[in-house]
Amino acid sequence: MAISKHELEVMNDLLSKGKTIADLVKKYHQYDYWEIYWQVSDYSFLGKKRTITNRLKKLVSTKTQAERQELAAEAQTLLDELYAQLKSNSAKLIEIDRVLRAK
Repeated sequence: MAISKHELEVMNDLLSKGKTIADLVKKYHQYDYWEIYWQVSDYSFLGKKRTITNRLKKLVSTKTQAERQELAAEAQTLLDELYAQLKSNSAKLIEIDRVLRAK
């Protein structure tokens, strides 16, 4: 079953705010885990963390410099994405706190 464009936008937004694909499955009962996994445009925070961890572990066993550089570049890209998302979420939390304290 294809996921509607609107639902995908909402799912991607939830992922960027820290939800996991398992959380999305609980919210959207009509889709199974793998349908959501393959159609969303990004990993969850936990998915990115696991991917980074796996890439770093794999660095130890790679034989060539080119493979190491490729793995390191992928891990760096994921770290940059995590940093940007967390920075954005921190700014949102600060703004929410400011609004709540103003009342």
